[in-house]
Amino acid sequence: MYTQSIVTTHLGPVRGQILDGVHTFLGLRYGKDTGSRRFLPPEEPEPWADVANAFQYGPMAPQHDPRNPVDRSTNPINRMIGLTDNLPESEDCLVLNVWTPRPGADADGAPVMIWVHSGGFATNSGSAPSTDGARLAREHGVVVVSFNHRLGPLGFLQVTDDPESPYATSGNVGMLDVVAVLRWVRRNIAAFGGDPGNVTLFGQSGGAMKISTLLAMPSAHGLFHRAILQSGATTAVRSAALAREVGSELYAASGIADGDAAALAALPLEDLMIAAQDLMARRGLAAAAPVVDGRIIPAPPHEPGSVTADVPLIIGDLDTECALFLGGAAAALRPRTDAEIRARIAAVAGEEAADALVAAARAAHPSADGYELSVALFSALLFTGPAEELAARHTAQGTSPVHRYRIAWRTPAGDGALMSPHEMDVSLTFGNLDAAVGLHAAAPEAAELSATLRSAWTAFARTGSPLSERTPLWPVYGEEKPVLVLAPEPTLAADVDGELIRAAQAVRLEGVNWFAVFG
Repeated sequence: MYTQSIVTTHLGPVRGQILDGVHTFLGLRYGKDTGSRRFLPPEEPEPWADVANAFQYGPMAPQHDPRNPVDRSTNPINRMIGLTDNLPESEDCLVLNVWTPRPGADADGAPVMIWVHSGGFATNSGSAPSTDGARLAREHGVVVVSFNHRLGPLGFLQVTDDPESPYATSGNVGMLDVVAVLRWVRRNIAAFGGDPGNVTLFGQSGGAMKISTLLAMPSAHGLFHRAILQSGATTAVRSAALAREVGSELYAASGIADGDAAALAALPLEDLMIAAQDLMARRGLAAAAPVVDGRIIPAPPHEPGSVTADVPLIIGDLDTECALFLGGAAAALRPRTDAEIRARIAAVAGEEAADALVAAARAAHPSADGYELSVALFSALLFTGPAEELAARHTAQGTSPVHRYRIAWRTPAGDGALMSPHEMDVSLTFGNLDAAVGLHAAAPEAAELSATLRSAWTAFARTGSPLSERTPLWPVYGEEKPVLVLAPEPTLAADVDGELIRAAQAVRLEGVNWFAVFG
């Protein structure tokens, strides 16, 4: 049973549903259809007078290879991690969702938590079963927002180096979509019962990378007040040179003269996505990511010239993040020797870096087999190293606190080969355990860890401090590098995997596809 709920936004009235006490609004439009505005900044949609129904999720951004369509509802990997949102893909994807315990503007608006979805900068959506915001709204009294935005080549392809071109910001329009969401929230969330002066961003993997990028964007400054970065903090944003190099490769793959942005904008979507999929398979994360363009992003987060938002941060990771990516290849990886691992790294990073990385990993994990050592190295390079670096840089500014955590609980799923995998914390963060049983195997410890995460995250959203009844001791990050280790009983540790992290931080190679190195 449900009843309806009507809220008036600055664009027009919308009708949602009340489901189990939560007012739920799905598929609210915050931007125009980008199909006719490909590679251009977002624009507000036209206002409407009649009440618009908000009963269903909107389309997700185009992201799949038309030659190999994926049914996310039946795909084994998507089912395992709760990303079974098998929605239509469309360039008309600028939509958002709101879950609120009580709409209506008043002086005591609820904390607002905006989920920034995972998938790097190329895949997924804000409509996954694992990230349904109803339980957080119902049990913790917060207003939850999720959204879709442009991804892959549609959101992050630098198609020109001409600063006067209307396409000059094309490499960052996917991030400008996120800023448009923040502006929509600032203008409308009070009508949904939220406090526009108390907005927390939280996101995992690519979502955390997007939040890291927002810290460096002047247009986002002041639009959010706290941030939780789960398994994806980064200080790395593509250089303009790399972004244009990737763009030139896509022009070539599309059969269009380099720099003819108008022709690329008019290319049939199917042809563009085929060319992009081949490029992403070759380039990895470098194929789709924001770019330091001197305009939208003046400099990487926390570097000179960057406009870093003065917000408290929670930054964390999982003990063996990359087991999610390597678990399927466990049989091949486990017998690998240190020398074999070193050779793979040396091929892209050089002999000295390879020696330092393998030595630090072996010192931190003396009894690990080849598989676990590979996971430790891959995780440090891709996740933990950047997390520590961002924490250190933000702390050095001395303007707002950082809290560091690490999830060390090892799931029994996958016969133990998954250990503490990337994505495991997403369904736990929302309390949607049924959505991702394949990652946590319905273990009782998973429910305990979920309760801890929800308690700390919503406390942080409410007060700016993650201290709660489940996390009463959690010191601010500083010289001793304290880390709250969740397994699932919280314990404190200092400088966890410190030498390995520092060895990983010393390897700075733009554009390296670490997935190809370790996979």
